[in-house]
Amino acid sequence: AHRSQIDRENTYKIEKKVKQNEKKTIKQFLNLLKAFEPTTDEALLDSTCKQILEEIAIGVSNDKLLTVSDVMSFKQLGSPATLHRKLDVLLNAKLVESIFQGNNRRTKYINLTNSGQAYFERLSSAIQSVQQSLHQ
Repeated sequence: AHRSQIDRENTYKIEKKVKQNEKKTIKQFLNLLKAFEPTTDEALLDSTCKQILEEIAIGVSNDKLLTVSDVMSFKQLGSPATLHRKLDVLLNAKLVESIFQGNNRRTKYINLTNSGQAYFERLSSAIQSVQQSLHQ
């Protein structure tokens, strides 16, 4: 009888620990979903827009801003007309801006805005959260 009481207590403790872990896992998952939740403007981005935005961000991170012509040359992503429309979506969403450099008024460069940088910071934070939760 004493043995079965100990078994019941141990079973209860294990079940309680499992439920605590389940709650923790659910909370981590919901926080992760929240981190990946797009803002209103980002919700309008399709995969082509995101790929263009990523290419622009890579250029920014390498201190080599892309020109509008550079973006139009991404033939693997679509026709120049499609790419121009997608660039307009990014501009209207205020994730990127077109700027001139120096006295050159003929070449437009594409730079991330603060909102564009925040987009990648949120993605980075979400990825770090996933990595931390996997190692806990």
